[in-house]
Amino acid sequence: MSKLLIIEDSPLIRKVIKHLATTELSCEFDFAESYAQTKELIANNDYFLALADLNLPDAPNGEVVQLTLEQGISTIVLTATTNEELRKKLLAMGVLDYIFKENRDSYVSAIRLINQLILNQDIKVLVADDSKTLRGYIKSQLSKLLYQVIEAENGVEAIKRLTEHPDTGLLITDYNMPKMNGIELIRHIRQSRLRDEFPIIGLSSSNDPTLSARFIKHGANDFLVTPFMQEEFQWRIIKAMEQIALIKEIRDAANRDYLTKLYNRRYFFNVGETAFEQAKNDSSNFSVALMDIDFFKKINDNYGHDVGDTVLIEMAAILNKWFEGMLVARYGGEEFIVVIEDLSASKVNTLLNAFREYTAQQQFDIDEHTINFTASIGVANNINQVESLDDLINQADIALYQAKESGRNVVIWENEPLGFE
Repeated sequence: MSKLLIIEDSPLIRKVIKHLATTELSCEFDFAESYAQTKELIANNDYFLALADLNLPDAPNGEVVQLTLEQGISTIVLTATTNEELRKKLLAMGVLDYIFKENRDSYVSAIRLINQLILNQDIKVLVADDSKTLRGYIKSQLSKLLYQVIEAENGVEAIKRLTEHPDTGLLITDYNMPKMNGIELIRHIRQSRLRDEFPIIGLSSSNDPTLSARFIKHGANDFLVTPFMQEEFQWRIIKAMEQIALIKEIRDAANRDYLTKLYNRRYFFNVGETAFEQAKNDSSNFSVALMDIDFFKKINDNYGHDVGDTVLIEMAAILNKWFEGMLVARYGGEEFIVVIEDLSASKVNTLLNAFREYTAQQQFDIDEHTINFTASIGVANNINQVESLDDLINQADIALYQAKESGRNVVIWENEPLGFE
């Protein structure tokens, strides 16, 4: 991954930014204290973004910003000066944004912006507008924000582009377009994509005072009148994306077990029941594995519940490693559950036994104790002989009981498994 370059000559400000960057950023970063050091670092590294002090001892007139921009590095400027003339100068230079060096909150805002820009590199934005000139301008602004930009001339073409790029993360649409206007486009999209999952920003140069309300009522997340200020455009988009990310984070937290961060039981059934019905309709392979940490009560009794909690976390990590991409959840207490789709019973059996053997071989140093544990596993896959996912889990639970009774650390199937080779 390319890196962030932070340019600042003040030791105190560098210390504040370094602390925030170390704790909050998900990218590598370098510090430069002067124009000369900046030039040397750029020559030897690949930077996707620069956070640059406007005035340095060896570059008092913004020369370092000009340097980063000339090198094709998107640049956020840190400045202690605030006036309209400077604002216009910075925007004319092509900086991404400017942040005033007022207090710690200023640097928190800068780090938040950088984090969003890191995410932006993987986000596609669709711009729907019949004006090639306006599309080009919007594209240039979005490119500064590091988005991947897709274009459409009208609503009909926009729908086609969304079909071609279903992972598109944001739509910016004009109102007046041939074939299908912006509001019609939004109404079509909202039939399948919700407002809190897929943000849409409406645009128009019309002086119709009702247009903003109509856009919002029909499903837009925000609305801008063109022509707009660059800063307003950028921060409206950033706020819309932050809101979607926050909603996603809240939803994800509600679906996760607080301790292990695996999916919880409620989410498991919501998703698992749909997958179960689909597998029945398609007559495809569908197995449920219910597993239990052996002698978990002894771990709690001998070492304490804090150690027991850590064991559950370690078990979750192993499950995530072995069953990546599958539906894995904490079922309750020391029980976990996995749905394995599209694998024959023979392959499922091989996978589960490999997981079981790997788990038994691990040793964990927890609170000055060396802990190892095993798991018993019950499996069921006879989906055509049961009515519901709950019925299949009950079969797996019976098999798990048999695994416990037969000595633990084994994989037991409820019935003669279908599909063994």
